[in-house]
Amino acid sequence: MPRTTLALNSFVSGEFSAKLDGRQDFPKYNTSCKVLENFLVAPQGAAQRRVGTQFIDEVKDSSKKTRLIPFEFSTAQTYILEFGDGYIRFFKDKGQIVTGSPSVAYEISSPYLEAELFDIKFAQSADVMYLCHPNHNVRKLSRTGHTSWTLTTVSFSGSPATPIAGANNRPSCVSFFEQRLVFANSNNNPQTLWFSKSGDYENMSTGTNADSAMIYTIASNQVNAIRFIKTQRTLIIGTTGGEFTVSADGTDAAVTPTNIAIKRQSTFGSANVDAQPAGNATLFLQRARRKVRELSFNFDVDGYQASDLTILNESVTQSGITEMAYQQSPDSILWCVREDGVLAGLTYLRSEEVIAWHRHIFGGSFGNGNAQVESVASISGEINEDELWVIVKRTVNGATKRYVECFSNFDFDETDSNSFKFLDSHLSYSGSATTTLSGLAHLEGQTVSILADGSAHPDKVVSGGAITLNRSVTKAVVGLKYNSVLQTMRIEGGAAEGTSQGKTKRISKVTLRLFETVGVKVGPSLDNLEAIPFRTTSSPLGQPVKTLIAGDKEIEFNDDFNSDGFITIQQDQPLPCSILAIYPTLVTSDG
Repeated sequence: MPRTTLALNSFVSGEFSAKLDGRQDFPKYNTSCKVLENFLVAPQGAAQRRVGTQFIDEVKDSSKKTRLIPFEFSTAQTYILEFGDGYIRFFKDKGQIVTGSPSVAYEISSPYLEAELFDIKFAQSADVMYLCHPNHNVRKLSRTGHTSWTLTTVSFSGSPATPIAGANNRPSCVSFFEQRLVFANSNNNPQTLWFSKSGDYENMSTGTNADSAMIYTIASNQVNAIRFIKTQRTLIIGTTGGEFTVSADGTDAAVTPTNIAIKRQSTFGSANVDAQPAGNATLFLQRARRKVRELSFNFDVDGYQASDLTILNESVTQSGITEMAYQQSPDSILWCVREDGVLAGLTYLRSEEVIAWHRHIFGGSFGNGNAQVESVASISGEINEDELWVIVKRTVNGATKRYVECFSNFDFDETDSNSFKFLDSHLSYSGSATTTLSGLAHLEGQTVSILADGSAHPDKVVSGGAITLNRSVTKAVVGLKYNSVLQTMRIEGGAAEGTSQGKTKRISKVTLRLFETVGVKVGPSLDNLEAIPFRTTSSPLGQPVKTLIAGDKEIEFNDDFNSDGFITIQQDQPLPCSILAIYPTLVTSDG
């Protein structure tokens, strides 16, 4: 029986489909995982535990679905907008904008009803955002201050009279392109685009001058409604029957009424979910809402191609996608809200061939199942990373609650254990020594986990909006626990001849190469895990270990001989975990 030590030194292929369980010949097999839950894949290859979410506020009416929309005036002036049933509320700097004394939530009224929220399309220029929905005339949201917002109906000028107002003529898509405001798809004209006059967004006067407004209908053998329009090197158009581009008749010149050309690039068809520009590509959802495709220009074929980004894990979008948001920094991730409330993430860095899916299940519960994410949005945050916001639905103290929450910093580089934020819907405390933490009414009746002065504390149940600790603390984080799980594919390697698949094997020990980690369990399965010891001779006796490890940890592996060879890693404490590589030692029987 040969004894071999193997190297699993990257996870850049993310979570794999079960249908690839027999593809040990595939080059990406050894850089993939069977399970990758509440772990991110960093572009460098590490599997990094996702951070937790900070509780911001409850939505105005938790009985109704609500949507988040980003508003970015500049890198320093960014807002998250809560669109609810007939209203808009505003958030900035991880807090809700309030006004008056005593303070109340600042809001404005809107015409959009609960059932219409996720069909709103929007495009922004400076401090003005244009909003489209086929049931309403085009609206313009303008900002002149933190508590000074107006939502007005756009009165277009034009000769002849504008065709994009009134019942059945209202557009459902909008984008900016080459100094023009572009609309598309009304009920009466689902394949038509309307381009404003150049540099005059609300002027729809058509003509033959270079700056005149334009109207263009896509020629097709069947009616294919336009679902999205996005600006890249050309104007990208997604319809129910295929994807098109708009250019100046194949040149790099600006589009005018006399040179506009619209060409079909693919025939997959697009869902009614806004696409997301990512680098030089446009990531869009195919018509059935289960395949995410990457529309990008390929110089080899002198045209666009739409590769399937779910080909390696078709089950990651199995319930269908309802909304997408792209977080460019720090790790280039496309976030997808699933119909069942799971948040799927795709680390996407085409230049480095990193296409890695991971799934995220939030702390708490809804009914008899998991907490559910219903909306996601990303805005520019600090210099080094974007902010990711979500609306999460839970059952709290017997009632349905929908909370606006914001992820803590993803680019985890803290060495101060008091700064760890690995709990969902969390709040933080810093002050004089105390054994009572209050202000937790949003988690009433919930079992919460606590990070107390940088170390894990026994769980408590919130009662009267407060918890009583076993010891006094000066700093604490309180929130809902979530588990981070990584399970490798079946180990391949170690056989004297041929493959090790189907042969009896035993993993005798495992060395984990870790980065900024403390408190991890490892074993062959979730019901057979052992904690890795992090205490050293220099660790103070009687105190929890707080020092983060950057290096190797070896553990004897409690596994019997079997034909699988899985390695499972779990972090279930409110502490960080980054896995750089796994080095298993195994004995394989060739008999």
